[in-house]
Amino acid sequence: MVKIPTIAEKIFVVLSLFFSTTAIIPVLLETQDTIATPDPYSPLIFMGIYAVMAVLIVIEWQSFKRVVRFDIWVWLLVAIAIASIFWTVAPDITPRRSFLLLGTTLFGAYLAMRFTLREQLIMLACACGLVVVLSFVFAIFIPSYGVMSFQEGGVHEGAWRGVMTHKNILGRFTVLSNMIFLFTALGTPKNKYQWLSWVGYGLSAALIILCTSKTALIACTVLTVMFLLYRSWRWNYSYVIPFTAGVVLVVGSAAILIIDNLDVIAGAVGRDLTLTGRTDIWSVMLEKIAERPLTGYGFNAFWRDWDSEVTASVWRQLAWECPYGHNGIMDLLAELGIPGLIAFICSYLIAFIKSVKLLRMTTNVEGMWHLMFLTYLVIYNVSESTLLATNSIYWILYVLTAFSLPLNLQSRNYEYELEIPDSKSVQVYKTLK
Repeated sequence: MVKIPTIAEKIFVVLSLFFSTTAIIPVLLETQDTIATPDPYSPLIFMGIYAVMAVLIVIEWQSFKRVVRFDIWVWLLVAIAIASIFWTVAPDITPRRSFLLLGTTLFGAYLAMRFTLREQLIMLACACGLVVVLSFVFAIFIPSYGVMSFQEGGVHEGAWRGVMTHKNILGRFTVLSNMIFLFTALGTPKNKYQWLSWVGYGLSAALIILCTSKTALIACTVLTVMFLLYRSWRWNYSYVIPFTAGVVLVVGSAAILIIDNLDVIAGAVGRDLTLTGRTDIWSVMLEKIAERPLTGYGFNAFWRDWDSEVTASVWRQLAWECPYGHNGIMDLLAELGIPGLIAFICSYLIAFIKSVKLLRMTTNVEGMWHLMFLTYLVIYNVSESTLLATNSIYWILYVLTAFSLPLNLQSRNYEYELEIPDSKSVQVYKTLK
């Protein structure tokens, strides 16, 4: 039987999640002369985190074995990343990064095994709270670190970046934290500390504005609309169908209006019709992907430096040093090829279907969390890249979602059986407990 998590274990998880946001350390290492300073500390921190996690997994080995069987597609994707060691164009990077990816994935599965959905959200809120509060401290009291100045030639001077290396990275994270705080604020059961979640929600919203990330502002607006739409999916089907049809009509009409006035709108938000050059990046990437469609170039091997023949070729065609593909699917395809992309899509679609099922089976707000996070992941990977990454809170949360969903669905099924008890269902429930 799984033991109740201790306070020490929860503190360990909160700190681990905090470091997985890439907060503080890269910012403190940055200098005006060398912006992209190598970070020797984070790998050591995560090696320690994964060592502690390994001990905790061994202690609850039988429970862990049951959980890891819930999503074979995640493990297939990680296996492809590790196997890319044999064909990577970056043999000095891929072996180390791929095994760190295994550690990151195991950490997500461990969280699914050990904590309930409510506990997961509370610990995420604590980690997000640390980042949000420290971002205000850095921006107000240490602006040389917390506010953009010389980065990218000073074009973003004055925009807040808090404890992140860039304003857009802060924007992406605060959209996630805004969503997490909303769920903990509306969650059940109510407690006397729930007001802190509303404070976190407000501060996250303020950071979205202060970082001046237009992508974050749009993403937050879209997610708020989707939150209301998903809540309607719990209604009776006779209400859901006309409501959804109405939303589709409104969104469709808005889409036509936007397309007809795309030039004006793009100029108003400071963008061009190439999504600030992203389509140019994708065009060049597709040419390279066509050269190795089945294997890709290896995990974390496509975007490197001028010493890499592949990266240098892409940079010469783009005429600037692009750090990544600005699209999660494109980066995944470039690194792990078509098999890696198929494995992720299969995992995602299964998780999405299960999240909709859980939404329909529950009445509390927590039952919507998995569906909202999966939506967030899609929205941000259109123009950013937050899918497969080592030591990343986004990959941890995806794995946590993939493995938590079957557990939550099982829990709801057992509760339903007990609501209409018979000797067989009661016996099954007792046995599983």
